[in-house]
Amino acid sequence: YYATSHGFMPEDTFHERMKTDRVPYDLWVKKGWLTLTEGAVVDYDYIRAYIKRLEVEKGWKIKEIGYDPYNATQFAQQMEADGYVMIEIRQGVQTLSEPTKDFREKVKARKIIHDNNDLLTWAMGNAVTKIDAQENIMLDKSKSSQRIDPAAALINAHVRASQNDDHLDLNEYILSGGFSF
Repeated sequence: YYATSHGFMPEDTFHERMKTDRVPYDLWVKKGWLTLTEGAVVDYDYIRAYIKRLEVEKGWKIKEIGYDPYNATQFAQQMEADGYVMIEIRQGVQTLSEPTKDFREKVKARKIIHDNNDLLTWAMGNAVTKIDAQENIMLDKSKSSQRIDPAAALINAHVRASQNDDHLDLNEYILSGGFSF
């Protein structure tokens, strides 16, 4: 499994977000960590084409795509029509708690490889967890001072990775080149 730390941002909001967020989005675009899409909202057609290009240009075999069902039903249906296996990742403690705890422990044990992507580093630094009465945890956008979307995407990917072979060393597998979505 591979979680891309690449981000997308609507072009119409780029300059406003540069001012309000006070981060170098323009540099992250130049470094290839962030892609601007036309318009004022994320362009899902662009993302569909981007995913297809990954298979052609990088030779990736994409096995499945995890997605947050909130506002992505049409995208998921279109991707399924294109032949992709879409896996719904519900955004709640039942789905996210254990993988979030596991990811946190793997980070503390230095078992996560980071590609030195400043966008992901920034998002992870912004991530705040909330804890319920049963000590379940998940990321909390409302308590985060800045954007956390790349961190949330990473946890979503970890949900799927956690649901498979527990004895698999994910970093070793990723570095082997045999990985896929």
